Amino acid sequence: MSEKEYIVTLNKGVDYAQFNQDMIASTGAGDIPNRTVDVADARPLSTRNTHYALTDAEAEKLRNDSRVTDVQLRPDQREDVIIGIQAVQTANFNKSTADSGDYRDWGKIRHSFVENKYGTGTSLGSNPFDRPFSMDGTGVDIVIQDSGLQVDHPEFNDANGNSRVQLIDWFAESGVGSTQNANHYRDTDGHGTHCGGTAAGLNFGWAPNARIYSVKVRGLEGTGDSNTGISVINCFDVIKGWHQNKPIDPKTGYKRPTIVNMSWGYSGSIGSSISNIDSYVYRGATYNSGTAGWSSSSTYHRDTYGFYPYYRNFQYLYPYRLAAIDSDVDGLIDAGVHVCIAAGNNSFKMDTSVGPGVDYNNVVEYGGSTAFYHRGSSPFDEKANVVGCTDMTPQNSTTERKTSFSSTGPAVTIFAAGEYIVSCTSNTNDYGAPNYFADSNFKQTNISGTSMASPQVCGVGALYLQADPSLTPEQLKKKLENDSLAVLKDESNDANYGDTTDICGGNNRMLFNRYNRAKPYTSNTFGLRKKNR
Repeated sequence: MSEKEYIVTLNKGVDYAQFNQDMIASTGAGDIPNRTVDVADARPLSTRNTHYALTDAEAEKLRNDSRVTDVQLRPDQREDVIIGIQAVQTANFNKSTADSGDYRDWGKIRHSFVENKYGTGTSLGSNPFDRPFSMDGTGVDIVIQDSGLQVDHPEFNDANGNSRVQLIDWFAESGVGSTQNANHYRDTDGHGTHCGGTAAGLNFGWAPNARIYSVKVRGLEGTGDSNTGISVINCFDVIKGWHQNKPIDPKTGYKRPTIVNMSWGYSGSIGSSISNIDSYVYRGATYNSGTAGWSSSSTYHRDTYGFYPYYRNFQYLYPYRLAAIDSDVDGLIDAGVHVCIAAGNNSFKMDTSVGPGVDYNNVVEYGGSTAFYHRGSSPFDEKANVVGCTDMTPQNSTTERKTSFSSTGPAVTIFAAGEYIVSCTSNTNDYGAPNYFADSNFKQTNISGTSMASPQVCGVGALYLQADPSLTPEQLKKKLENDSLAVLKDESNDANYGDTTDICGGNNRMLFNRYNRAKPYTSNTFGLRKKNR
């Protein structure tokens, strides 16, 4: 009997202790399988995920248990899924080489004024950008779950030149038993540093006085830095345990809020050719090479069935959902942690998993394998802020548009600026984009992607949490959505995949920062009355 380490993810609300007892019953009287099962990883901070030693046949049978969401191999031991960051290299940004000008802050400009203050294209016009922000993220903890952090970059200092980066031992602080790599706090990719700068950078960020934390995820590390991050199995647990261990702040009566940015995701592969696709189950009907008009063109597959894999590293990739990862995000949010997730750069629709969604159960078949699509990628949770990307060039003088690469659809809760975003980056790697120097030692660059949009929401969310640390994740998400601008192009045509500016029935919301006022608490319009504590 050949056993493998499978993650069994339970439905929410299932009695975890009873299920585990059924699995490990010494009598061999467990429901499924009918033998004593070894626990490969107990995961004490998770109430939905336990790792068991199972055969493939037992795993398949267990999937039919009414208490079980899914049974999957550890993602870091699978060859059919790939973990990656949600960004694209940009090499054509028309900017000066000096650290000045509105170009570098166009996202902040666009999200801070109702009226047009940004012009079109890469020319932002001559409008002066006065930033009378009264909020700076004081009292809030921002966690960048990514490729690491250039911890000594001056963007992560405070106004007095003191570093705001907190170098903690995640395993010790959370109670999760493991050893943190000595090189955990470095970024040889540049992606995590860029995201951190947008959320909390001194010059580029929304929350320049927030505390900054970094969880480097194994598999996202840059070249020559493998196995220095925390396994995806633990990278949620350590944040959850650390947050739960926080003391109550006597000044507010609440814990310091934690908001996490996750600009990464999983992909599956159909191989090196689009012709590997055998058939679809699309909106309840089956289509294959015998269907009239069937073509090997990737555009045909996008426009006809909404399946548009992107080509990277000599293979076609599509967003992939992993139940174990999503349940970990759910657990993190239930523990009171606020989460922002990049929607992905796959041009795919992201339907919701609740209700009769017309696209949620679409299936692509390829090379003897099957996969659902239009579900988006993990990490994902419907209580998280799932962020799509707006184009630098608006649709017109009053209407925005999404970028051609941004995923979209009902599961995308908000859109934010993500194209040609200037921020800090690692000295080891600038993610392949043009760069200039903040000084003689530290790099800055522009990168595009939903990766760059998500930390915009994370940073603005930190300002809301500074004003009201009592906000739950659900309350903050609702505030961000209610305060947003409904100005995105939306033809309300969820089949129009060929129109790259259409948001396919998604939430027509663009991030708007209501704290761009010298005295925000004095305005009834913005509803920002300071609480007495």
